[in-house]
Amino acid sequence: MNRILCSCSASAFVLLAATAAAAEVFPVVHNEPIAVRVLDGKDGKPQPRAHVILVAGYDRRDLALGLWTEEAITDASGLVRLSATLRNLPLLRVEVLKRRSCQADAADAAFSVERVRRDGLSTVDRCGTIAAEDTPGVFTVYVRGGKASTKAGPNQPGAAPPTKATQP
Repeated sequence: MNRILCSCSASAFVLLAATAAAAEVFPVVHNEPIAVRVLDGKDGKPQPRAHVILVAGYDRRDLALGLWTEEAITDASGLVRLSATLRNLPLLRVEVLKRRSCQADAADAAFSVERVRRDGLSTVDRCGTIAAEDTPGVFTVYVRGGKASTKAGPNQPGAAPPTKATQP
């Protein structure tokens, strides 16, 4: 009698623990919008037209494999909105192309979408002292300045005319 009672109690405990730990893993539909905001780490200005790679998944293995990946361009205020697919997955990784992140381990960083939804979240700003206020539903990423390719080349508008070299 004690063995049956003990085994039933142990089975119930294991089942309860398994369902409590897996609460975040099962897909849930969230309709609240989530946005990624890209800011300059030195002066806090939004980074318009930044190319952003968004990778989401259920665990770090999904992020490494890139199972759910989307590319987007930030708008004039430096925002990218997550699609319904990405905002309903538990983990998110953000990479801004052609700009260096102000976070030390940005390539391996994974962030909780639920925490972004509930409280808002920001990456570490090691480029300056800017501290944007965390807003629910907004994930702030700090990067270093503008793109390297924004400088005017010799054949682009806005470039200084070429000067002729004089011979002595």
